[in-house]
Amino acid sequence: MRKLHQRHQTGASVLLMTSMLLVAALATALSSYRGVFYQIKITNNQIEDRQAHWRAEGGLECAFSSIVENNNTSIPTNLNSVCSAMDLDHLQVSPSDPERLSAKYGYREINKSIVFSGGGGVGAIKSTSDLLVFGSTLVSPPDPGPRNSDNEHECVAVVVSNYLFSSAGMTNHGVGSSIPKPSEDFDNSVDCASNHKTDVGSQAGIWQDSANNFVSHNVGNDVQRVETLNPFKSTFGFERGDWEQVREHEEYGFLSYTMQGADVNCVDKFKDDLVRGESNKIWIEGSCELNQDAIDAIIAIQSSHAKTYLFLLVHNGVLAIRGSGAIDGVVFHFNESFSPAPENWANISANTKVPIAHTPSNFDSLISSLYGGSSLTPLHATYLQSGSFKFTGGMVFDTQGQMALFDNSMRLQYNSDITSSFVFSAKPKWKKGSWYDR
Repeated sequence: MRKLHQRHQTGASVLLMTSMLLVAALATALSSYRGVFYQIKITNNQIEDRQAHWRAEGGLECAFSSIVENNNTSIPTNLNSVCSAMDLDHLQVSPSDPERLSAKYGYREINKSIVFSGGGGVGAIKSTSDLLVFGSTLVSPPDPGPRNSDNEHECVAVVVSNYLFSSAGMTNHGVGSSIPKPSEDFDNSVDCASNHKTDVGSQAGIWQDSANNFVSHNVGNDVQRVETLNPFKSTFGFERGDWEQVREHEEYGFLSYTMQGADVNCVDKFKDDLVRGESNKIWIEGSCELNQDAIDAIIAIQSSHAKTYLFLLVHNGVLAIRGSGAIDGVVFHFNESFSPAPENWANISANTKVPIAHTPSNFDSLISSLYGGSSLTPLHATYLQSGSFKFTGGMVFDTQGQMALFDNSMRLQYNSDITSSFVFSAKPKWKKGSWYDR
């Protein structure tokens, strides 16, 4: 019996050991399977993450291709629709950086910056000069801008970095069917949204209140203040201090002239050199005066030779225009190292500078209203225009807080066919080192 009992104990021990080994083996196997499943899950997550990354990256490339193809000078708002096949959560400009494009798919969001250059931006006039208008401002037509959710245009008439003061109001005629088109192929069946179409007969513009805060007065969203406005860089793709590279740039093709001594008749310098039937870019070093004879000379050339557009840049000098008519082109006044002073007007003809040469002048009260008890006078301005005159492609001022004075009225017109005829840069490109994803 004892041997039988011992034999049973031995069998039980063997069975117990075997069971324990099987349990251990099973636990090891389960642990191994759990590790395998975990690794599979990690791998799947990584695959899904990379797929989301590739989808978002594809959205960026789709958007960039559209921007290049359409010669956009900023990131448009319709990219989600343009690249709808990518089925992204969003494809849009970054709220914190107007040149950063953001694409998101699932949990993956990637961003990359685009270098834009050669764009004139928006508006019939863009100015870092303080614009003072004794009289009314008329914009016909403005830049139509993008369409809003109601399919109306968010028109832009004026963009300034500081002041706009129009003493007798402002009228934006809009872009409807009764107004000249802002481009030949423009669909004028839809007008500006009501809040982007200023029409007021009293003082209007943007200036500081008693607390030195910039405030819009009697104007809609078609009149904008952009403190960081940089017309030179947005137009040419170079910083202001690199202006010589722009003037000498072979691809830009400026014809350059330097005004000597008391000579301010800049039109006589370049009118015979204008290539008929083509867009011409003129760079004037020094002060320039356009009287009625000069205006008529350019208009005569343009009337006889269609599309002889003029891009007139005046650098480091005063610019004075007196007369009536319309020049097909753009004026760009750029002062980079030029200080306002009354003596700068010495060589401008007496007839042209009448609005600022006599005391009191029409601008005394405007200057006092904007600048308080400063020592500024109208002769501290660097631009003066009087008469019923306009550039049909728009106006650009980059004189960093100097004064531009308009006597009797300011007439503005936007035409993208004219502005786009002046090519100042290569296509947009990705900014090196700007890739960011999360």
